[in-house]
Amino acid sequence: MKKLLSLLLIVVSALCLFTACKKQPIVINERSTFVVINCQTDNENLSLASYMDGLDDIFVIENGMVVSINGIENPADWSYCWMLYTDDAEFSNTAWGTLEYEGKIYGSATVGAESLIIKNGCTYIWVYQEF
Repeated sequence: MKKLLSLLLIVVSALCLFTACKKQPIVINERSTFVVINCQTDNENLSLASYMDGLDDIFVIENGMVVSINGIENPADWSYCWMLYTDDAEFSNTAWGTLEYEGKIYGSATVGAESLIIKNGCTYIWVYQEF
């Protein structure tokens, strides 16, 4: 339990370093790990990867995709994977998968973090999911 609380404190503290977007706390439960970012930005050309630039110790991006968050990695057999969901209609596809979070449905992102341009008012959620 102490490890879980320490992990939560470290990640929440690191996410508070961001200034372009307003963050909600990370929600950790027994089945999934979530990272939620609600964006409030005027920058029309900022990718999600650029937004996370400088936090390489928390977010690891390879080939445009987040492969590790705070040390929780996608395993080699891909039995678990960080999946990105958003309410940004331009960059989501509900046919590829959906996520319900706080009563709202989010679609699976159609591009990786390097290609996804964040938008003011949109929400981006990573979920560590089992496949």
